[in-house]
Amino acid sequence: MIITFFITSFLMAAAAFVVKNRNINHLLVMGHSLLILYLIIYEFRHLGEIQALYFRADSLSIIFLIILALVTFISALHYTSYTVRGEVPISFVNTHNFGTILFNTAIVGVLLSAHFGVLWAMIELTTLAAALLIQHDRNETSMEATWKYLFVCSVAIAIAFAGVLFLGIATQEARSFDFSFDSIKAVASLLDPIWTKACFLFILTGFSVKMGLVPMFNVDIDAKDVSPSPVGAKLSSVLVNAGFVSIYRFYEAFSQTEIHQWMNHVIIITAVISLFFSAVYMLKVRNIKRLLAYSSMEHAALAMLAFASGGIGYFAAILHLVLHSLIKSSIFFQIGQLHNVFGSKLDIDIKDYLRVNPVGGLVLLTGFLSIIALPPSGMFISEFMVFQSIFESERWWLLGLSFILLLFIIYGMGSRLLPMIFSEDSSKHVPQSKNARVGESLVQLGVIVAVFYLGFYQPTFLVTIINSAIQTLP
Repeated sequence: MIITFFITSFLMAAAAFVVKNRNINHLLVMGHSLLILYLIIYEFRHLGEIQALYFRADSLSIIFLIILALVTFISALHYTSYTVRGEVPISFVNTHNFGTILFNTAIVGVLLSAHFGVLWAMIELTTLAAALLIQHDRNETSMEATWKYLFVCSVAIAIAFAGVLFLGIATQEARSFDFSFDSIKAVASLLDPIWTKACFLFILTGFSVKMGLVPMFNVDIDAKDVSPSPVGAKLSSVLVNAGFVSIYRFYEAFSQTEIHQWMNHVIIITAVISLFFSAVYMLKVRNIKRLLAYSSMEHAALAMLAFASGGIGYFAAILHLVLHSLIKSSIFFQIGQLHNVFGSKLDIDIKDYLRVNPVGGLVLLTGFLSIIALPPSGMFISEFMVFQSIFESERWWLLGLSFILLLFIIYGMGSRLLPMIFSEDSSKHVPQSKNARVGESLVQLGVIVAVFYLGFYQPTFLVTIINSAIQTLP
């Protein structure tokens, strides 16, 4: 099935690149999201089965495949509206939809990889595909951001490749030459800890560019700022998840060895520094899309803090990323509409949005309440579990520092978004309220309501599949 999926995806991507009919072109992307949905159903029925030597579905991949299919379909709907509203040239649409299908296919490859070499190659493919999406508008800022993204990501992925090479050295010393996940886990206790430490350090550094964490976070912020909002939504959700899964695979392989606690310490250092940078920048940034990008950095850091704390933190990290993907993508979609109404991404130019666009303002307000984890948002539950895991690990300093940094982050986000929603506009700027799309906002509001529902009730399927995904961890 996986080979059929890849072949079909590449054919659909090629068609999207050449077909000049807008409706058919957009239908190809929506059809690809349905193809991913079919793949999910197939893989769920064949969990644990090796396919085409290098691929296999497990509970973790199923979780994030579902998020990919959902975000991709909604994003396709919003991009269709975006192209009509902005009269985007068909050549731009061709390149974007080609890149979208390629990007989705690469994410599927990352999530289903059962081999460290293939995983690295698929992550590299996400870089090339994302570049096609970032340069959408073909202006000076988007092209600059695209080349920066290509350069920095290439450097980061090269660093990650060095980590794979260190793993190769370690396996040669252990007389094992198979890079599959199962083989590496089987001989992990025989590997030289010096090489495994070097491997994980380089992997974490390299793949941090996909999660938007320190040290490779800057290029991720620029990419989300200059690209269309549907692209920013995907970079802040499915790409973050792919980066997490990539790091998770290496962590899981070494989790039963003597470097387990060392890996936790490295992750905590990375996450704390990332949380600090997100707090600092969110206090001064005026560009709303960049504000949301730093917010994604914050939540990725919280997920990694939970993950490194162990215990219930494993569950919390995955749940937090799932809920964050739904909320952050919805807010990004709404920011695209907000930009269309006010013609600006700066908070000082946007006022009284709840009056100008009532449904859109409600999306922004409920999205803000959700993203700061205010009850009854489902993110309140996941963040509560994050801090519970830190508390149970008895890292009191980390608990206190995280609370302080989060207070600054909440203040930074609230001081930007709340005046945009409620404050009266005394300037001469006239918002184009006729450009508000109620249908788009209702879709976003539906997703946010679903996240609020998860604050009251977590479906048995979700709890079971997350527990299944983390059962091999110590």
